[in-house]
Amino acid sequence: MRPLVVMVVLGAMLGVSGCAPSDAPGAPASSQAAGSALSTEQAQRLAIFRFNNFDSGVRAVTFSIPGAQPVQFSGWIDYAAGAGYGFASTTVDGAADTGLLRFTSQSLGYQPTTLDKAPLPVPADGWQDSALDPSATSLSNVVAVLLGLGNDRPDNPQLLQQTDALWLRSDDVDGVTVDVFAGPTSDAPATTAPSNAAPTIRYWIDETGHLMKAEIPVAGEADSWTTVEFFDADPSVSLAVPTQ
Repeated sequence: MRPLVVMVVLGAMLGVSGCAPSDAPGAPASSQAAGSALSTEQAQRLAIFRFNNFDSGVRAVTFSIPGAQPVQFSGWIDYAAGAGYGFASTTVDGAADTGLLRFTSQSLGYQPTTLDKAPLPVPADGWQDSALDPSATSLSNVVAVLLGLGNDRPDNPQLLQQTDALWLRSDDVDGVTVDVFAGPTSDAPATTAPSNAAPTIRYWIDETGHLMKAEIPVAGEADSWTTVEFFDADPSVSLAVPTQ
């Protein structure tokens, strides 16, 4: 069995915790303490980003999971269909392992590849599928979290203002002005029960309420995060599997 399969199926990767490290990379150590309750406008933007993902249909996504066996992923998530697909690579004992991943809220599939990116259309055959268990591996946890970042309706901004969600700071992503938010504790990764510590997942959201970046904390490593970047996908991209 190839190393990436071992990581996906047997869980030989770093876990993702529901407890946050002290702060995000590049942010001042006091940024959590300096965070502030959401204004009405900020709550509206945090409330609408999931719907904007759903309304966009397919979004291009890259992420990197740090650790002894780091994983890089580049592909797409179809929020309307609740499915993701792309190319993943890792290095084990100095040797590269590459494969294709596809995932839904119920399953995670893998197949090896010699390509350097995910082909389209999505291959119909050759998949090794297993049930998606967010608590099994950091990879399964991350994709489960990402699939949850789309919804067919906005959240309630007034209810968000009553949670522990925070505005942390202003920032920019590729020259676009964004605000960084710490999501409510209810957004915590599903591997452990949420704690009463600072909220976990962090969101970089632009002025129109579109998500451009997210960070998910990695368990057991201070200031270690899975960084996810979001981009507009080519309108021609479809994650539908060809019929036989």
